[in-house]
Amino acid sequence: MKTALFYILFLSALTAGATHLVGGCIELKWNGGDSYTIRVKVLRDCENGNPGAYFDDPIIVGIFEKGTNAKKNQFSLNFSKANDDTLSFTGDNCANIITGCTHIATYTQNVTLNSNFYNSNNGYYLSWQRCCRNGIINNIVNPGDASMALYTEVPNLKTVKNSSPRYINNPVTLLCVNNLFEYNMNFVDDDGDFLRFTFIDPLNGGLDRDQPSSSIALPGPYPTVVYKPGYSNAGPILGSIPLEIDSNSGLIKCNPSTPGVYVASIRVEEFRFGVKIGEVRLELQFSVTICPNNPPLSSVTTINDILILEDTVRIPVYENVCFKIRGIDLEDSIYLQIRMGELDSSIKSRPVFDTLVTGVKSVQTTVCWQGTCELEGIAPVPFFVNLRDNGCPIARNMESKFYVKFTPMPKVPSTDLLCMTLAELKETTVYFGDSSDPADPFFAYYLVYRGTNNANFKVIDTLFNKSSRLFFDPNTPDYHKINYGYYMVGVNRCGDLGQTSDTLSTFEQLAFIPQKQFLKFVSVSNNTNIELAWPQTPERDFAKYFLYKTTNGNNNFTQLKIFENSTDTLYLDTDVDVANTSYCYHLVMLDTCDNLGPIGKIACSMVLKGTALPFKNSLGFNAYEGWQGGVEEYRIMRSDPATPFSKVGNASTALRYMDEELNFNEGLFYYFVQAKEQNGLSNGPFFDAQSVSNTIALYQAPFLYVPNAFTANGDGLNDQFQWVPVFVKDLEIEIFNRWGEKVFESKDKLAQWDGKYKGDPVQADIYFYKIAYSGYEGTRKSTSGSFTLLR
Repeated sequence: MKTALFYILFLSALTAGATHLVGGCIELKWNGGDSYTIRVKVLRDCENGNPGAYFDDPIIVGIFEKGTNAKKNQFSLNFSKANDDTLSFTGDNCANIITGCTHIATYTQNVTLNSNFYNSNNGYYLSWQRCCRNGIINNIVNPGDASMALYTEVPNLKTVKNSSPRYINNPVTLLCVNNLFEYNMNFVDDDGDFLRFTFIDPLNGGLDRDQPSSSIALPGPYPTVVYKPGYSNAGPILGSIPLEIDSNSGLIKCNPSTPGVYVASIRVEEFRFGVKIGEVRLELQFSVTICPNNPPLSSVTTINDILILEDTVRIPVYENVCFKIRGIDLEDSIYLQIRMGELDSSIKSRPVFDTLVTGVKSVQTTVCWQGTCELEGIAPVPFFVNLRDNGCPIARNMESKFYVKFTPMPKVPSTDLLCMTLAELKETTVYFGDSSDPADPFFAYYLVYRGTNNANFKVIDTLFNKSSRLFFDPNTPDYHKINYGYYMVGVNRCGDLGQTSDTLSTFEQLAFIPQKQFLKFVSVSNNTNIELAWPQTPERDFAKYFLYKTTNGNNNFTQLKIFENSTDTLYLDTDVDVANTSYCYHLVMLDTCDNLGPIGKIACSMVLKGTALPFKNSLGFNAYEGWQGGVEEYRIMRSDPATPFSKVGNASTALRYMDEELNFNEGLFYYFVQAKEQNGLSNGPFFDAQSVSNTIALYQAPFLYVPNAFTANGDGLNDQFQWVPVFVKDLEIEIFNRWGEKVFESKDKLAQWDGKYKGDPVQADIYFYKIAYSGYEGTRKSTSGSFTLLR
């Protein structure tokens, strides 16, 4: 309701009692010989009363030579009420909710233009000027002081007989905010000349409020209006679609965003045999307002009512797909029109849909298209959807566009030639396979190619059964002397070739054996299990991995596990005693032709052991085995309750390490060994692989030193009574004076006494202490004694 009120008030402000110029144009019609008719159409705001009261009568139209601006003549044209026309802002199908309108006055005069006089190759222009425009125009500077000049160009009248373009449909100048506006005034040219349409800066003329009209035709050049910032002839009205005109058809389009009053000028140029011979300029004033009816809305959904959010509907060429196009207008009847873009005439498969459907409040149509192989590769096909209602004061339009894109049929995946069986020096059976579905609905057949000595490959067979997984070639004599090679290409039901398979030859098979397998690492995990890892085999004809295990020093390996997927590259062995036993493993691969590879590289875990000696810890471990390039270094990693694990040194080649840099504040030390693979391309296949040993804990016995004196005299030397805990976990201390009074106590093993009691220095004297402390290995000890405080 508020929207409708704003609409009425806005247009009333434009129209009530106004007499402003809002547009017009000049036409020159050739009647034959030197006889012409000058027709001027002038648009002004309506005024209550007689239109003749505010239209000039007569008006003076001048004709001037282009280039020199020399005045050749002027003509007086009279206004006739019979030629008055009224453009109402209100549609015929609804109540007259507003009173705004525009009057069109037509001035006509038959004249004689002597072709021997009007024979300049420069051509001529006709013009008429008047002030003033509406003061509420939004897109130009000082609109109330701006005049208007109607302007038309004509050619040399001696050499070119011509009538200027003219419009058939009266202008529509009311637009609604956020509503698609499309209109064509249908300019025609009686001579069949080609017309081109553009927007151009409106002419301001040379008159003003002090001289709004003139009885003398005034020559050009005429200044143009000055657009406000953001406006131009490329966008006289702004919006999601700025005001624009199709250069070939003259169709005006706009989806404005802001209410207001805007001026624009349409230039219609006429060309004969590619040469411009004239132009007509149509000056117009547009009113943009917030209309009371909402625009219709459209959406594209699948047949299952799933909304398609993108602007492209994708249809596989192998499916019959239907989708719905809907329009909604909750207040009115609605028209839905669909138009498809161009599609090559050779394509037989076409969509099925109704081009126009109607309804009340909602409308729907279905587009169905049977995909076929001929649609592969065509450009996305545009569909244009136009929704229109019967709203007041003007019909609301909404245009949208979406595309239909045909996605190609999936190609047959590349297959792998795995291995072959050779028999009797003349027969070859090739095994192939891949992970794709044997019942692939897009599969048509395989083409089998064979060549000799890596050349002259030709198709020798077509396989229609994808699940057969082998083909037999009985014609390969002397395959040990002639290298027969094979590859395959899959073809889908649209005849598209897939990727070429790998190539396999008889010489390869004769020399083939699965490669030796390497373990990337054997490493203790969580100080409980042993984790193994190996790289995924590049062998195309993988069948199985066999993992074997034994204890270090025992050559009798037993099978631990079988893996049937080449992606299985990790294993966690939980049946281990990592603190006491080193375990060795190796991997063997079997291919699909039952070729068993060699014993893999043996890799063994590390076991770390250690002994706590006074003020140092002794470590020893077995060497890590398994990397082709060997071990680059053994890192000794240590932590204690206050310090996370960090490297404290490298072990020697003797596989022993003495840790003499212990943290005296802690008495529990954890260790493990980290082996790092030797770097370098020639040294190993993994680069920077690592293995860790088990983790051990070593304890140092606690020790405590207590001084027998200190000097609390503030000289910076021995001012604190400081005991020294070594490898102590917890400590409690109490200090008493000679009368048994407690002067200090603490549970901080690193605390010190500064010789004060309750903040005041105590006297120099003998004092007594009692200390209880414990070690990380669980022992508890106590000691007592005396010391002297000196000052």
